[in-house]
Amino acid sequence: MAKMGKLIVIDGIDGSGKATQTKILVEKIRQQGLAVEILNFPQYENNFFGGLVRQYLDGKFGKPTTVSPYLASVLYAADRWESAPKINQWLQKGKIVILDRYYTSNLIHQSAKLDETQIDDFISWIKNLEFDTFKIPQPDLVIYLHVPAEISHELVAERGSGHDGHENTTHLKIAEQRCLYLAEELGWEKIECYQNNQLLSIEQIAEKVWQIVKKNI
Repeated sequence: MAKMGKLIVIDGIDGSGKATQTKILVEKIRQQGLAVEILNFPQYENNFFGGLVRQYLDGKFGKPTTVSPYLASVLYAADRWESAPKINQWLQKGKIVILDRYYTSNLIHQSAKLDETQIDDFISWIKNLEFDTFKIPQPDLVIYLHVPAEISHELVAERGSGHDGHENTTHLKIAEQRCLYLAEELGWEKIECYQNNQLLSIEQIAEKVWQIVKKNI
């Protein structure tokens, strides 16, 4: 019977370089001769609920930052539920699975709509929703790419792909604070991507990611 694989998540606020670092990490793991799979969330094109998430972010159900965090979280969790059989299959084959965003993003962005006093209850609610109700697999490692909200907003603007409903400056600032709390509370591995008033290079961040991951695979 194959050894169970590892589920690793890379997350952070918008513009923090999640997609880039996920791809680099997958290539590094492949270079080690290890079996690895990659998946990004939301699955806008491939999952029914991923399509609903896209509509939510486009404002089809009202302004995203004002839609109930509990209702919005169900859409995202259901998107992951659709992909859970695939993820579980990979893990059962002993593969390393790298995810660009996961349940962690529900915690980050939806908790930004709540008062600080409500966060701990929301964490428990999300865990119950995602792990107990939808039974999505729990991650073995979460890496949080910390980029200050102001820098994140600039990077999103430079990207030129347009802002979704969670990419305004006010939301990003609150989301950053929630990230810092969640990382401490839930034991995420935090990487400081902005040091000495400048953003680290993609290569520097990738090396920091790799140093963490190689101890866990």
